[in-house]
Amino acid sequence: AGLVLRPSTAEVGGRAVIGDTGVQTGSNIDDAIRGVGVRAATVTAESLAEATARLEQTATLNKSCQDQYNECMDQFCAVVDANQGRCSCSSNLSKYTKVEEAVKDANTQLNEVAQNIRYVGLSADEIRAIMNATEAEEALAGTKDTSETRNMLEDIEELIRNPVAGTSASYSTGSFADMDIDLDFSADSGDLFSLDFLDSTATGSFSNLRGVELYKAAKSRCNSVLKQCKSAGATVSQVTGNYDLAIDKDCIAYEQGLTKMNETLVSNVRSANRMLQKARLAVLQNKNQYDAKGCIGALESCMKDDMVCGENYFKCVDPTKQYIDENGQVVLGQNISEIIGFMDGYNNANVNAAAIEEIGKNTAFTIDADNCMKVSGDGEQPAGAEGKCIIKYLLSKIGTGQKVTENGLCRAVLDKCQSYTYDSNAADAKYNPYNDIVVNYIQRAMVNIRAAQQNIISEYASGCMVDIADCYNKQVTQVNSWASNANVANVARVMSGACKNVALTCAYAIDSECETYNGNNNEAGCIELVSEMFYQSLLCPEYSTYQTEVQSDWESNEEFVNAHCKCMVGYEPYGNACLAKCEGDNMVRKNGVCSCETGYKMVNGSCEKSCPAGATADGDSCKCPDGQSYDLTTNTCNSVVSQ
Repeated sequence: AGLVLRPSTAEVGGRAVIGDTGVQTGSNIDDAIRGVGVRAATVTAESLAEATARLEQTATLNKSCQDQYNECMDQFCAVVDANQGRCSCSSNLSKYTKVEEAVKDANTQLNEVAQNIRYVGLSADEIRAIMNATEAEEALAGTKDTSETRNMLEDIEELIRNPVAGTSASYSTGSFADMDIDLDFSADSGDLFSLDFLDSTATGSFSNLRGVELYKAAKSRCNSVLKQCKSAGATVSQVTGNYDLAIDKDCIAYEQGLTKMNETLVSNVRSANRMLQKARLAVLQNKNQYDAKGCIGALESCMKDDMVCGENYFKCVDPTKQYIDENGQVVLGQNISEIIGFMDGYNNANVNAAAIEEIGKNTAFTIDADNCMKVSGDGEQPAGAEGKCIIKYLLSKIGTGQKVTENGLCRAVLDKCQSYTYDSNAADAKYNPYNDIVVNYIQRAMVNIRAAQQNIISEYASGCMVDIADCYNKQVTQVNSWASNANVANVARVMSGACKNVALTCAYAIDSECETYNGNNNEAGCIELVSEMFYQSLLCPEYSTYQTEVQSDWESNEEFVNAHCKCMVGYEPYGNACLAKCEGDNMVRKNGVCSCETGYKMVNGSCEKSCPAGATADGDSCKCPDGQSYDLTTNTCNSVVSQ
């Protein structure tokens, strides 16, 4: 604003004032300059106040002009690229292109590795284990994982854990506060580590301009601000100079940020590649965790789980669930013996990959009793006969889909032995649902299922008379008068009525051809058979069960109390009754009561040697007091005679 400032030391030649004379050193100072010191020394108080006021006014004017000019220029320079800031108007902008390309290339590599890790086939927990191993190895190697690498690995882990849940992370916080890199994992593919700020196609009012062109365009728009400031007395060169310095400052920050970003991305690519290698190795090991024997054993263990077939295959012996339900319980009112027909004509030697594939792909039959065992009117076997229904049922329990989650409950096991269950070891290998492991397992399982069918029928037949007795007991109130009031005809009426279902199933279990009993040709024969058996069982003593087969030598048999009645386990015949066995050493039954043999006495329910006074039992002998010996013959303690 026309104010003349006092020259600095540098401006007057770098000479100092000598003493209080006001004279500067150096012979090159002319008289005009020397006069400055004299004028300064004679300035009055009034002229100093005016100078101060003018200085403050100029400073205020310059600040106001600087703010207006900055605001105007920022509308063009600072909004085109948020990361470059005012550096967008720098004449040196082109020199950052090479660093930007390096960052883009590193980012592309990181995206590729992240996607490969994502789809490598490991769970989030397995990826976490690999990450921990990586950190441990770096610690052992004397290096320390950077926070940037750790964050990157956590982001990849989150991607694997929850790939499409809309999760996102950002490099704009934490260690990347100056970088503004967005990690968006909400998309299934694409740029996971977004570097959109390096996109030269970004839109904006001046998006097609950069560097000097943008600076000139912006300055021409803001020239009116400079004109007004200049006319008001502001120092325009200072205003424009300050903004140019701000441009240089943003460029320095942008260059440093790009350099750090490039270094970080390169480091992360190395870490991610190392993790990818470990992940691939883990997947390879996981794919071949079992050998052939171990794989069959693992598949069998899975299939014997209670959620699948059960330990004794009780959930798979009847795929129709018409005779044996899902819990392995006999369905009352059905001919339980018919489940044996599911295996009629089955030959284990005919089970191979081709046969199983034909069964698995055959959609012409459904799993029901008619398709599983019965011969049609023209004598042709249905599609599911000869054990094929059970094989098809087992395949559905194992799972035949390419993906573990498609069907079945044990398909995952077969992914742990892919050298036997896949068509190759290539990355694009396909699962073979009818592989050697499945064939060998089904051969073993079918043998076990046939045995399980027989065992279920046998166990049910041995105890179903108790079920009949329970049902009969609910219908007959005078239980104690059975022997005098009950007869086969009365029992048969009850068995044909309220107890029909349990009676029929029990009869079929005892005799699969019960319908022909006593000249019958329908279920009436079964009712008659079970009624006679039950009536005879009423005549059996307590703790015994009725046996249909007559025991001709029952008197010499230690289990039968008569020709039809067999004592239960833990009981033995005694006269016309079944009594609890006399268990324990040196114990016999006397007059129907369990007692000790001669020379033994009952102590706390067991037989102990009966010893003379003063002696204690010692197994089958006695221990006499000191100085005496035991005489087994006389059961006495005698003094020892010294020699």
